[in-house]
Amino acid sequence: MVYLARKGGEVIHHTDLEAMKSMDGIDKAEMEISDEEFEAAGCLARIIGDEIFIGKTDAEKKRDDAEVRIRFLKTKLTETDYIAAKIAEGSATADEYAEKIAERQAWRAEINELEKLTA
Repeated sequence: MVYLARKGGEVIHHTDLEAMKSMDGIDKAEMEISDEEFEAAGCLARIIGDEIFIGKTDAEKKRDDAEVRIRFLKTKLTETDYIAAKIAEGSATADEYAEKIAERQAWRAEINELEKLTA
């Protein structure tokens, strides 16, 4: 079990009630959760509003997901940069890569939209 309580505007967590009492002077935990739940929440506990909140908020999760997607799309752009070089050097035409060029434009547009969420 993980025992959680507030102290000095922060959440204190311990896996032993006696340690919580001796180290932090807290006699009673405000919340108890399993070790597995605490680990699944990234061992993140804080005060939001007037409550102890475990893990990330939905907005934080959404931002994190957007950042992962942005990194993925930028990798896809990097992997297809060779197309611009081939066209610039004359060894290929834009018509030959029209589908991939359209895909790259869509990736850039999606990146721009996702970056608005992470700003």
